[in-house]
Amino acid sequence: MRKLTIAMLFLAVNLCVNVQAAELKEQFSYGLNYAWKNYSGDFGGISGWAKKGVASDPDAYEAELVDMAEHGIEVVRWWVWPEFWTDAITFTADGTPNPLGQAAIDDGLKALELADKAGVRIMFCLFSFDGFRPTRESYGITMTGYRDIVIDDAKRAALMNNIVKPFAEALQNSPHSDHLHSWDVINEPEWAVTGDNKYGGTMGGDKFDPADDLEAVTHDQMEVFLADTIKVLRAETPEVPVSVGAAALKWATAWSKLDVDFYQTHIYDWVNDYWPYSKSPADYGLGDKPMIMGEYPVEGLRDVDHETMLSSWYSNGYAGAIGWDYRITHSPGLDDAVLANKRNGYLQEYRDFAEGTLTDSNTATSNTGEPDSAAAKAKPLSKPGQPLVDPVK
Repeated sequence: MRKLTIAMLFLAVNLCVNVQAAELKEQFSYGLNYAWKNYSGDFGGISGWAKKGVASDPDAYEAELVDMAEHGIEVVRWWVWPEFWTDAITFTADGTPNPLGQAAIDDGLKALELADKAGVRIMFCLFSFDGFRPTRESYGITMTGYRDIVIDDAKRAALMNNIVKPFAEALQNSPHSDHLHSWDVINEPEWAVTGDNKYGGTMGGDKFDPADDLEAVTHDQMEVFLADTIKVLRAETPEVPVSVGAAALKWATAWSKLDVDFYQTHIYDWVNDYWPYSKSPADYGLGDKPMIMGEYPVEGLRDVDHETMLSSWYSNGYAGAIGWDYRITHSPGLDDAVLANKRNGYLQEYRDFAEGTLTDSNTATSNTGEPDSAAAKAKPLSKPGQPLVDPVK
């Protein structure tokens, strides 16, 4: 019987923290979205709003990472530049990205150092659909939108060479680089794509439905942007797994041609109504690579509690589950005391699940003590650029 315990989680962190994809076999990435302390400012800071990056306020960030770790969290999904608000990213007069400011690199390095101290690993989510909002001025800072950069070959190349490359290179060279769990290139890109899904789909998945406040791009344009980013990450961090944080299984085919090591999808009530949490990745035609549930509501889906979801994903062969989110940003308007109480409640659920033993029905075993099927065992993350090795064979 495969057990998931606090002890095993910390053993995995302390003894096998090397995140080379080939060494992630048998691990269930049990995690939580941070997702930020200061939105768009954790990596570079926003001086105009007195928002400090990780290196400028390490004690505050460390305390929250430790809080997560003490409740069994092993993987932290942390957003880097969901929008270009930080002081560390500037642009020429025509909107071409300048070289990345040192503050962002210092913050990335400090994040890995703090992850090492806390005993967690980080999935860095570089971009988000949010960045496709138009360029605008707000409360004294310029917010530069992604779109013109994404669709212009020269500007996109500058983004890769001046922003993505130095950040990835610095993290690769960090003495704490083994706490870099993976890269998530972009959060939910589908909301910034318009037109047809060129790889088809069912139940509306053959079309994109972009958010009204975004400057959307075509599927081809988004795919080129993601492919370019992945190419840089491969070059600078060749052993670190890469994914795309897809919004929903509705668009399961959309990023299937990209060079990713594991699939990632998100689920909320509207998704669960049509693509239930209780099915396996193979049921959705995604059994060829590991699958991580990269976002789900920590307070449960409609009529489905937290532990039921976790148990289902664990037993159905998912490679991990990462809840949304530490700060409970989906519960706006609540005072600090109420939020703290809610946070303590779901963090205890994380601890309870990590400390508990899954039932025999969830992990059927053979006479050898090994799971009878792939569905009873989380799939490994494949080595970058290599075919997946099925641990059951």
